[in-house]
Amino acid sequence: MKKLGFVFDARRCNGCRACVIACKEQQKTPDGVWLRQVKETPNQMMWLSVACNHCEKPACPVKAYTQEPDGLVVQDHAKCIGCQACIAACPFKAPVFDPASKKVFKCDGCIKLLAAGKQPACVQACTQGALQFGPITELKKKYPEAVVAGFEWANKYFGYPANSQTEPHLVIVPLN
Repeated sequence: MKKLGFVFDARRCNGCRACVIACKEQQKTPDGVWLRQVKETPNQMMWLSVACNHCEKPACPVKAYTQEPDGLVVQDHAKCIGCQACIAACPFKAPVFDPASKKVFKCDGCIKLLAAGKQPACVQACTQGALQFGPITELKKKYPEAVVAGFEWANKYFGYPANSQTEPHLVIVPLN
C-alpha cells in the first residue's frame, strides 16, 4: 500500500488560515486545540501551514500512536495518559495538549474523509492550492528539488526542524 503525506507549497500560501478553520471544524477539537497551524514570519509575508507530518517513525513513548498501512499516524485516545511525552519527543511539536481533558490530540489526516474518498479538510479548504495530499513517494517525485530545500527554508525562516530521524511524510516547496 502506498504511504500518504502532505505537500505545502509556500509559493501559493497567502496566510488566509482556511486550512486551520476547516481542520478545527472537521476534527471538532476542544477549545484552544488547533491541530493545524499557520506560522508567519514577521515583516516578510511568508507563511508555513503545519500539522502532524505522519512520520515513518512516530514519536510516542507510551505507544498511543499507531501507523496505518497507508502511513497515517493515528492516536488511540484511550491509551493517552496525558503525559505529553509525545509532544516532547516530536521534533515538530505537532501533538497538542488539552488541559481541560488532560489528553493530547493530533491530526489523523482526516481518516474518515479519506475512507469516504475525499481529501483532508485542510486540503479541500485551501483556496490557493498550497496544500496537497497523496502518496508521498509520488509527491516527492513531483517536487524533487523541494525534498531537502523545503525543510532548509522552513528552518531558516520558521525554526522548523530538519527532515530528521522521524522521516516525515511531508514535502515543503519553499518560497524562494
